[in-house]
Amino acid sequence: AFWPELYRPDSSDMEPIRDTEEFDRILEKSKEISQPILVDWMAAWCRKCIYLKPKLEKLAAEYNTRMKFYCVDVNNVPQALVKRANVTKMPTIQIWEGGELKEEVIGGHKAWLVIEEVRQMISNFV
Repeated sequence: AFWPELYRPDSSDMEPIRDTEEFDRILEKSKEISQPILVDWMAAWCRKCIYLKPKLEKLAAEYNTRMKFYCVDVNNVPQALVKRANVTKMPTIQIWEGGELKEEVIGGHKAWLVIEEVRQMISNFV
């Protein structure tokens, strides 16, 4: 017997967002296909961000047909984009739907707790 779920990847790279125009295009595409997106706002120097990223990539594989996952390195994008998303702490994981911020988890605590909060947040939208 053929079991397609056995061939699903364990993790999926989060696509990076590099500037405001790209973020706008992603939001517009998300609106067109009526699918929420998850954005991980992180920094390369943030130890919690580095530790959390592979766990978020596992979630990305789990939800790959229902939600697209992105990441933003706040040190490599215009600060206007960071301010637009109202991000002040890293990591911040947000769900955007219909071009608007809907919900967020600020991940300053243990990674397994953050992932559980993110999983709960995702369940509200998919």
